[in-house]
Amino acid sequence: MKNLTGWLSVVLGLGLVVFAGTGAESAARTRDICIRSPTGGGSFNTFVLRDVPPVTRGGAIPVQGLFFTGAQKIEPVHGSAAMGSDGTVLLGMFVHSTAQSINDFTVAGVTDENFVGTLNYDNDGDFRPNGTLAMEAVPCSAIPIP
Repeated sequence: MKNLTGWLSVVLGLGLVVFAGTGAESAARTRDICIRSPTGGGSFNTFVLRDVPPVTRGGAIPVQGLFFTGAQKIEPVHGSAAMGSDGTVLLGMFVHSTAQSINDFTVAGVTDENFVGTLNYDNDGDFRPNGTLAMEAVPCSAIPIP
C-alpha cells in the first residue's frame, strides 16, 4: 500500500507538470499585433490586437483588442480570422465605437498572418463597404495607448 501511495504521488506530480507546461506553451505562442492605416490630417486608424493565437491553414481564431484614431478615443474590438488553404487570412472585426463616438462599424478583408492588407469598412450598417483601409504593420511598442 505504501508503494502504491508513492507511485500515485509521482504520477499526479508528473500530470501537473505536463498540464502546467501545456498552458505555458500555449500562452507563450500568443502575441500582440498592431496595424494602422493613415487617414487625412496625419492621423492613423490604429488597431491593437491582444493575445492573438497563431492561425493555421484551415483554422480560425478569435481576435480582440482596441481601436483608436487621432481623436485618441479607445474603442473595443472583437472578431475572428481564418486562414485558407493558400495561406491567405480573412479577417473580420466589429468596432464598438458608439461608446464614445457616433457609429459602430465593421472591417473585413484579405490579409497576411500579421493582418497586413486591405480591409473594407462599413460604417453605415448596410453591409456594403463604404471604403478601404490599407493596413500596415507597426511595432506595438511604438504605439502610445491613449
